[in-house]
Order: sequence, then structure tokens, then C-alpha cells
Amino acid sequence: MPRLEERRLQQLRGSSYVLTLPKEWVEELGLGKGSSVFLLAEPGLLIVVPGERVGGPLVDVELDVIGVGRLEDLTRALYKIGVNQVRFRTRGPVQQVISRLRRMRGEVHGLIATAPSENEVLASFSDEVFASLDQGIRVFLTTLVSAAQSAAKNVGSGETGSPPDELADCRLYALALFRYASGLITKPSRDLIVRALPLASLVSARMLDLCEAFEDVATDGGGGDLSHTVKTFATLVSELTDAVGGDYEALERVGEKVEEVLTGRGLEDCRVYTLFVALSKVVESLKELTLTRAALTA
Repeated sequence: MPRLEERRLQQLRGSSYVLTLPKEWVEELGLGKGSSVFLLAEPGLLIVVPGERVGGPLVDVELDVIGVGRLEDLTRALYKIGVNQVRFRTRGPVQQVISRLRRMRGEVHGLIATAPSENEVLASFSDEVFASLDQGIRVFLTTLVSAAQSAAKNVGSGETGSPPDELADCRLYALALFRYASGLITKPSRDLIVRALPLASLVSARMLDLCEAFEDVATDGGGGDLSHTVKTFATLVSELTDAVGGDYEALERVGEKVEEVLTGRGLEDCRVYTLFVALSKVVESLKELTLTRAALTA
């Protein structure tokens, strides 16, 4: 939970100003004398960001209290909010916990599970895979296009939608994008100003919704009509990928095409309708983010 404490600035010999930090806060972040920090300044806002192990301290979890059955859900949640390491303590078999965590590697980027002691399992997550928010959005959407194109070929052929590996890649990048957006609050970035962070979080959440809606459609054998609809979806997502980071008008054009599909008569399958609704919400969120960034950086 965020904590607030008031401190007064002090001036050194008429030049630099000094701000003292609470000792317990510094130690919780694993920092000390000589540690580097970054300063991020915007009008009305000054953020001090640790230069070492950015992303938060290690989290301790009593697995027997939380419930062993909730291991995967908790791991996903902690990964999404930007935690770097989780130490699970348990009285149960450690190897079973490690095996379950390792099976999550297909959806949680850079997950490493080790047993430093008899009753502990340490789950570590690697750094984010994206250099910027726009890049993360494009990587996810590009992966989604590839999976949708595969699904369009398989739907109606008697085979089940997209190959499992492609669906896993979509989820992996969707979760990684959510993690990146969560991490923007704890590190300085020229990619996105702080006041636009809520919109970035909304975009990443709606990407996850889009991923889940696509999985529902892609795992259905369906028929020829569904194949045509999935091809349309792939085309629209491809156009959206090209529009990311560009001008607002490009996003508007994609949004208009999505609305034309939604108002047409070809979406009788409720799962397909849900898919295009999710895509429409993604486009609207990207439009809001694009407008906000343009206004606040002008």
C-alpha cells in the first residue's frame, strides 16, 4: 500500500537542495549508502526512483495460508504488478511447487523457480521484454495477427483453431505488456508521462481481455462463416498494429471499420461478437491514450 510522509527540503551552501528519505523505506528497497537513484520531474510532481532492482522488493508468501491451489493465480498476479521475486514458504513437497511454476513458463516471461532451502521455493522474473509501451503493444498485436491467421485456416477444416504455441505466445505478451504498464510507475521513462499512466494501465488490461476473447474463438472448430470472420479480425488487428504510435486519424479509421463489423449482421456467434467488442474497446483506449499524450507533451 502506498505510504505518505512529509519531509522538508534543505539547501546546501546556496546551491543544491537535499531531501532525506525514511530509513525503513530505503532498506526495504535494498538500497543503502552509495546506491543510485533516478529523479523524474514533471510539473507539480517529483518522483525518486531506485536505480537498483527497480520493480519492488522480494515478496514473501506463506503458501499454506494462501492455499496451494492458488499458486498459479497468485504468481500471475504478482508478475503482472511488477514484482521481481516471490519466496514461497510451504510445509508441502517443494518439488511439486517447482514443477507447477515451471509449467507456467509458456505464459510468464522469464520465470525461474529454485529451492534455496528445504521449505522454500524462490520464483524470479526476468526484466521486461519491451523497450517502450508502443513496442509492447505492437509485439502483442503482431502475435495476435499471426495466431488469428492460423485460426482462420484451421476453422472449418475440422481442426481446432490456432496451435497451442501461438495461443500461449499471445497470452505471454499480453501479460508482459500488463507488467510493463505496471512498472512505469516505479521507473523513470520518457516513453510516457506519469499523468497518462492510468490510461496505459487500461490499454494493457483491455489487451488481456482481447487475448482471452480470441482464445475462446480460436479453440472452436466452427465453420466456413467463422473462418471469414476471423480473417476480418486478423486484417483489422494488422491495421491497428500499423496505427499504433502514429496519428489519431489512423486509429479512428480502424475504429470505424470495427464498428461497421459490429453493426453488421454477420456476428451471430456471441463469442465472435464479444471478440469484436473487445477489439473496439482496445481501439477506444488507444485513441484516448494517443490524444492525452499529444495534449500533455505539446
